[in-house]
Amino acid sequence: MYCISCGMPMEKPEHHGGNNSKNEWCIHCCKPGGTHKTKKEVREGLLKFALSDEGKAMLSGMGIKIDSKAEAEKYVDSLMATLPAWKKPK
Repeated sequence: MYCISCGMPMEKPEHHGGNNSKNEWCIHCCKPGGTHKTKKEVREGLLKFALSDEGKAMLSGMGIKIDSKAEAEKYVDSLMATLPAWKKPK
């Protein structure tokens, strides 16, 4: 199962928001009690991760190179547009 908000794999109950395995949002996209963060909060978290050394290494392993905030914003915005939590209805 993947987080519908950021795409993170959720392989263990503790990966799910609120430690609830039925929650479709991960711990990074939820507040401590398991309620969902706003789209802006999730985007900010994804940008911070994409610009971190850990995030750059992970993305590089996927063939995605992030060298600037503008590149991170483009990547994060394109990713979020594909995720169920943020997809615009047709």
